[in-house]
Amino acid sequence: MSVNPANPPRPALRAADQEVFAHITATHRWQDIINKAIDNIRDSLHFSEIDKNEEGKKIMASMEELINQIQRKDKLIPIEDDGRPDIISWNDALNTYFKDENWFTATWLFAECYLYRRIISIITNTKHWQNYDPYFRQKEDAFRVSFSSIIEFSKRIDELISSQKLKINDRIIFYELAQISLWGNATDLSMLPNFGFELYGDLIFSDWLIQSGYVSQVYLHIKPIPWFVSDTTLDDFKWLLKTLKNNDFFSSASEIEKRSLEKLVDRWQSYITNSKWIITSDFFWTSPYSFWHLEEKAPELYADLCKSHLVIFKGDLNYRKLVYDCKWETVTPFKKAIGPLANSKNAPPLLSLRTGKSDVFVGLDDGVEKKLGSDKSWMYSGKYAVIQFSEGNK
Repeated sequence: MSVNPANPPRPALRAADQEVFAHITATHRWQDIINKAIDNIRDSLHFSEIDKNEEGKKIMASMEELINQIQRKDKLIPIEDDGRPDIISWNDALNTYFKDENWFTATWLFAECYLYRRIISIITNTKHWQNYDPYFRQKEDAFRVSFSSIIEFSKRIDELISSQKLKINDRIIFYELAQISLWGNATDLSMLPNFGFELYGDLIFSDWLIQSGYVSQVYLHIKPIPWFVSDTTLDDFKWLLKTLKNNDFFSSASEIEKRSLEKLVDRWQSYITNSKWIITSDFFWTSPYSFWHLEEKAPELYADLCKSHLVIFKGDLNYRKLVYDCKWETVTPFKKAIGPLANSKNAPPLLSLRTGKSDVFVGLDDGVEKKLGSDKSWMYSGKYAVIQFSEGNK
């Protein structure tokens, strides 16, 4: 049989299997995520906005019904058309591969992505809430509690640029910034509410790569819709730049610290103006498909990626989509597990930065899994991470 969303290259992870983290996710975490979104909507209601309030109550009721459908293990149903261009692809995948499946019997990768797409469809099909991000408040709170780290990194890169020491000890700086980018993903807001500064850390890393001269251009791929709680949308990106120059937000910062942040944002905005940073998005990133299908399902995006000297994938979901979220042996070579992205013609060099928050790991040395113990929680605890590389096929 051919590899497809219902038939990955190894047995799929499914929530029906009580031995895997997918079961914990479906029985507990999904409900927590939806309930938090409901709370955010409830807190956004205002007594003077009657029509908006009524819509908000309908959204909350629909989300509560979504929880009920999961708990009842209902069959997956088509996603209501919300006018976005990916709806045909989503319902086609559902009808082709999961027509008679439920939340627990469908593959975990499909079911979890389907959940987030259902949530956005519920919100979009309204008049007053269609552009509402049900996870934004968590992102904002996460940014607030990262105040000291935000200031520290802005000062540090400012000092490096001012002293023209960007290439002194550059291996050490690269290592440290890669670690920040890697472990920033450990603070996934879907698992650890109200903490983290992942996007900010990524932009600091991208800034250093430009300033050091190692790259001339960085493409930043963002999500077209709110996705997996902490993923970045265009609105998030704009909000970050605006907030970094907001004196009220950083009222406790010193004048030196505020100037450091202003210089940082001015430089970042110049990157965008001068096309050193290209902000781009594609609905493939929020599609039901593994990255094994990238060339087939998004040929233009794939062709653009193939022009890159290095493609960096970050985070647990991207890792799951790279290796098709199935039961690989942990010693399986990374390049084997990513399939076409290592072997297809012109496949680009690819780097994966990932903290473990699901029970799939590949590329580990023989004996590592045994050393970590028979309790599989090490796979999804967020305590361990991997940096893995494929040189591609150019």
